[in-house]
Amino acid sequence: MDREDLLARMLTKSVTLSSFDDWVDILTDYAEHLNSVKDKLSAGDIERFVSVGASFYRTLARAEAYRVNRPAVP
Repeated sequence: MDREDLLARMLTKSVTLSSFDDWVDILTDYAEHLNSVKDKLSAGDIERFVSVGASFYRTLARAEAYRVNRPAVP
């Protein structure tokens, strides 16, 4: 499976979320799964996964801030 296949699977997979605030739970799940395979990864691999998680967090935090603070639509 290559990068495009993995990306396509992530973008098309159907999942159930209870609310927009679930992103913290999603990152917790990501960290739990990363923890479960960390012994199979190099320190560099782990750092890359942590960086991706951090980017994901920052992107979602900005989106949530926009959603909460955006002006009302007339």
